[in-house]
Amino acid sequence: MAPIERLWVGFGSESGTARALAHRLGAHPALKAHPHQVLPLNEIDVGQLGDGDVLLAVSSSFGDGEPPANGEQFVEALRQAPALPGLRYAVFGLGDTGYPQFCGFTKALDALLQARQAQPIMNRVDADASFEDFFERWAPTLGEVLAGRPDAGRDLHLQVTAYSEDNAFEAPIVARRRLNTSDPAAWHLSLDLRGSGIVHRAGDTLHVIPENDPALLAELARWYGQNEAVEQLRHKELRQPGKSVLRELARMSGSEALKSLLKVSQRTALEAYLHGTDLLDILQDHATPDSVPLARLVELLSPCLPRAYSIASHGQAETVDLCIREVRYQQRGRERRGAATGWLLGNAGHARVYCRSNPGFHLPEDLDSPLVMVGTGTGIAPLMGLMQEVHATGMPREVCLVFGEKQREHDFLYREVLEHWQAAGRLSTLMTAFSRDGAEKFYVQHALAANVGHISDLLSRGAHLYVCGNKRHLDGAVQEAIDPMVPQAAGWAALQAQGRVHCELY
Repeated sequence: MAPIERLWVGFGSESGTARALAHRLGAHPALKAHPHQVLPLNEIDVGQLGDGDVLLAVSSSFGDGEPPANGEQFVEALRQAPALPGLRYAVFGLGDTGYPQFCGFTKALDALLQARQAQPIMNRVDADASFEDFFERWAPTLGEVLAGRPDAGRDLHLQVTAYSEDNAFEAPIVARRRLNTSDPAAWHLSLDLRGSGIVHRAGDTLHVIPENDPALLAELARWYGQNEAVEQLRHKELRQPGKSVLRELARMSGSEALKSLLKVSQRTALEAYLHGTDLLDILQDHATPDSVPLARLVELLSPCLPRAYSIASHGQAETVDLCIREVRYQQRGRERRGAATGWLLGNAGHARVYCRSNPGFHLPEDLDSPLVMVGTGTGIAPLMGLMQEVHATGMPREVCLVFGEKQREHDFLYREVLEHWQAAGRLSTLMTAFSRDGAEKFYVQHALAANVGHISDLLSRGAHLYVCGNKRHLDGAVQEAIDPMVPQAAGWAALQAQGRVHCELY
């Protein structure tokens, strides 16, 4: 590698994340041997770049792939610049996979630099909100490249693929294991993400795009008297019709009963009617095949809506784990299955998935902070992932887990794993609340109150609180138990203000 005369760390940042990361890079040992400046991209004079210069661009994208305000002038000057064959560069992009033009600005910047004949010294990084792992791998490798070992970075590919509803990854389902002996069943699932490029961490969510129940499709085809309905409706949303769909069905069919249910004053009645029903029920109750032709129904319905599940594993594994509750019931003489759970627990060998970051449920950066985790039922899923991440880091934390279910004998999800972790000292405290084992109901809030001294001590030492489970059962109950344990009069509100409360309630 030719001698480096000047090295620039340029950042484009809207929220401050890319700016902070650029300054971290500037202070990193990788750049210790090279005098450098950390500046907004707009403050770097493109006209002065040339032989012997190295540009390290760390930038986010604004909105759907647009340049941040402090990078607009730089990229415009670059578009008008002559060839820059002597310039060497590397790009670290930050983006949100929720946008169609994921990392759009940094991808465009990379292409523009190459069009100006600048030479990349590292593969471009396309990172999402879980960029920390990428940075920790990229920065030391960059140091090796700058030290004269250009081959060091050639095989380092750090690019998140922006999967979405329209571009989901087909993940093989490699394991299904029942976790309880009571009904409804709880299952542990593993899906293989190898080759996907999907990057996730504990606390994130996996979105599953299901295919419809063959039995429901067959019944719809029978109702219409058209076999082609099976294929035409296979990927349509048949379980959660929106109000716009219901209004159009009411208009087409002329059903006064459905029109009445759609009135604002009938919201509770509509919710009760829709609970457990599917599109076939609605058509049978309010329409005929002639009033709602199949071709029009196909146009009207949206694609299958993705179902979101908290990830029950940490991000270093080649598989992603889920803990899900099976949905199966009888209604109107038909067996019903959950759209996603029916697919995942049926004969399917794969599932179409994509991941979304959930920073609000990640582990705190402070490695000394204890953790108090409260989970009920399958709400233990993200807590299992968080504990695995704690173990994977090799940095022990004090972790107190409070788990609630119905009966210890039948419903103690992940019992062997949790008790093994406790015996090995990887889980400091394990509390349980099995509501139906005693004469009186005993829930997680009662377990917290029964251990007020221990929980108060953890909170006084800066513990972060993680709560996951059924909103109806947990919302308010845990808060009431925690409130008196916090020294400040504000209690729960004080913890929230300090960013120490993390809730996933469904």
